[in-house]
Parts: sequence; structure tokens; C-alpha cells
Amino acid sequence: MKDLTGCGMRSSVGFLSRRELTGQPLMMEEFQRRRLAGCTSLYKKNMEGHFGCVNAIEFSNNGGEWLVSGGDDRRVLLWHMEKAIHSHSKPVKLKGEHLSNIFCLAFDSTNKRVFSGGNDEQVILHDVERRETLNVFLHIDAVYSLSVSPVNDNVFASSSDDGRVLIWDTREPSHGEPFCLASYPSAFHSVMFNPVEPRLLATANSKEGVGLWDIRKPRSSLLRYGGSMSLQSAMSVRFNSTGTQLLALRRRLPPVLYELHSRLPSFQFDNQGYFNSCTMKSCCFAGDKDQYILSGSDDFNLYMWKIPNDPEAGGPGRVVNGAFMVLKGHRSIVNQVRFNPHTYMICSSGVEKVIKLWSPYQQPDSEGDLESRVEDKSRSLYSHEEYINLVLNSGSGLSHDYITQSIEEDPRMMAFFDSLVRREIEGWSSD
Repeated sequence: MKDLTGCGMRSSVGFLSRRELTGQPLMMEEFQRRRLAGCTSLYKKNMEGHFGCVNAIEFSNNGGEWLVSGGDDRRVLLWHMEKAIHSHSKPVKLKGEHLSNIFCLAFDSTNKRVFSGGNDEQVILHDVERRETLNVFLHIDAVYSLSVSPVNDNVFASSSDDGRVLIWDTREPSHGEPFCLASYPSAFHSVMFNPVEPRLLATANSKEGVGLWDIRKPRSSLLRYGGSMSLQSAMSVRFNSTGTQLLALRRRLPPVLYELHSRLPSFQFDNQGYFNSCTMKSCCFAGDKDQYILSGSDDFNLYMWKIPNDPEAGGPGRVVNGAFMVLKGHRSIVNQVRFNPHTYMICSSGVEKVIKLWSPYQQPDSEGDLESRVEDKSRSLYSHEEYINLVLNSGSGLSHDYITQSIEEDPRMMAFFDSLVRREIEGWSSD
């Protein structure tokens, strides 16, 4: 291992180039695994390009060469990760623009097409190379989540505020009637195809909790996760890479892990300071074997937990108390997080206009360290009075326009979400 510890290994590019030269991918995977396992923090840097909150981020498939992002500024941005990190290259804007906030994104398996959906009740299909719009799929309410079939790039699922999960085929006329997999009175916030058994899909519903569905048996779920506590407000669900486990986020509850065919939780994950009450969030697995989970929090931090090897860990409640890593650096609520298993990079976003990149390898202009020795500069919450003054002085009330195309921090937006956090904390105090 002597040759693997030189300065070239401090950056992901140096590491990956050497990885190709050694021809020993298993040894490199072990190196990656041990490096992350030995960290108590990660290097971080900001990627700037959006004019508002960033509500959706996704790495491209087969290596994560690209990142696609979207948010309140209604634009879909495409980032070439290596160029963005090492030469401050600006993202490319796809020509198809939404009429309101973007909530979800997805690449197809070839990374040639990107799907985007949002508050304007439509899904736009983009051509990545030409940046053109290929098609538009109209819904009757806001679109919260998208998932492309792992075996057919022409098939995708959408979940919507109208309480339906729809299966679409891009080869069919876009004005045609899609296949309805699920229909509830309450909103579906998340949907995902099982990566190994594509007939199965997992969903997160705002009142009905987490469910498993078979595309051959629509309108009735195969499984309702949570046992006697299945009727919970769920907002995100993700399969691991082998399709054997589901990770879910629930409002005002800790993240929860399920085995595919078991109603009862394998583990719940908690840590002092973590809470999920004020905003819609997503979660993801991390590590070469999906041995970690990641979730943002209303306390402005990003939390990583390690899944125990012992199925009896956590006691009767199966609660893993204590995060493996708490990543500090965001200046407001963290809503979105994605992990790239090829480079071990994590991207996170939320209320701020920036996308934050985290890595166990030092990047150009990155901050922090791997041992939590560098003190993070946290900020104080805006008071309610400060928020009101910011709104009154802005001259535009509560509305936001992005004509100025500013990537600078927006105090009014930060103060608005601070007021939500304060209200939630005050609610705890009065309980």
C-alpha cells in the first residue's frame, strides 16, 4: 500500500487515474472503503450556478461524470463534475425551462436524456447533447418524483400531488393516458423502480406511508411497511443497489431501513440535533456496499449513519443512536443528498443557492479536513422581526423573481426558513 499514499491520492482525479493504471480495482475499492471509514469529516466546496433554492440533484449513471440540478429558478443545469471542480467551469443550461419550481430529476441509463418534473404539473424530457426538449408529459398536479425503468429507458414512473403514481412510455403519444399504478387521496412524494426486480416499485405517500407495488397488480400495494405504524407521513424512499433494502424518510421521525419483504423496520437512525419537520427531503445509500445512509436535516447539517452488521443492534427499538459522521457547512436546511460510488463524492443542496460537494479527497479551493479539526463558521438564526423587516424592505412581498440572476445568498429566503425552524422548536417547547 506504500505507493497508494502519495500526494496524488489526496485528490479524486489523482486517485482515479492511478486506479486505472494499477489494474487492481478490488484493491482500490478496499482503499476507498478504508479511507471513508477513517474519516470523521470530509472536505467541502461550493458549486454555484442557481438563482434560488436547489430542490433536485442527480449524478449520471456509470461513473457520475455529470450532475444535473434543478430548483426554484425553474432551470435544469448540467454540470461536468471534473471541469466544475478543477476549472470552475460553469454548468450548461438545458433549453427546456419549467414554469415553476423543479422538484425532481432523472437520467436514463445511457445519460443521453434527462427527465425533469415540478410544480408546473409537467415532466420535460431533455436531450443532453443537443440541450433540446424532446417531449412534454402533462400531469394534473405537481410532480414530486421520477424514476426511469432499469431495463427500459422509454419507461418512467412519476409520483404526484394528485395522489397517483403513473407509468409512462415515451414511445407513446405524450397526450395519451398513462398506466396508473397507484391512486390515493393523498400525495405521493416519492417513487423508485427496484434496480434488480423492475416489476417492483417503492413509494412514499404523505399519509399512507411507505409501500411496495407490483406493476402487474396495480391499484393495490403488495406491502405496507411499518407494521402497526404504517400510516405515517413519508416523503422519500430509495432502494439499495441490489434491491434488497429500502431507506425511507418520514416527517418528524428518524430515517428508517426495511428489508424488501419485511414490514417491520430493520433499523431506525437518530442523532442529537437531527430533525426533519420543515421541508421535503430525500435520502440515499452510500459506500461501496451501501453500508451507510445519508439524510439532510433542519438543523443545517448532513448526517451519515453506518448500518450495523449485527441485526440485533439498537435494542428492541432497533434505533441506531449516533451518526457515523455529521457534515457541517450548509447555512440553511439541507434537503437533497446523493452519493457517487465511483468517486466517493457526496452532493447536497437545499434552501441555499449552492450545491455543496463533499469528498474524502482534497479538491481545488475546498475547505475543511477529514478529522473535524477545522471549526465550522455557523450563523445565528434570523429573528421573526428581522424576517418581517427583510420582507417589507424587499418591495416584492413574499414573491421571488429571478430576473436579477443572482447567485449570492438571499437573506430573505434564509430568514423565511429560519422562521419555520423557530416555529418548530417553539412547538417542541410548548408540548
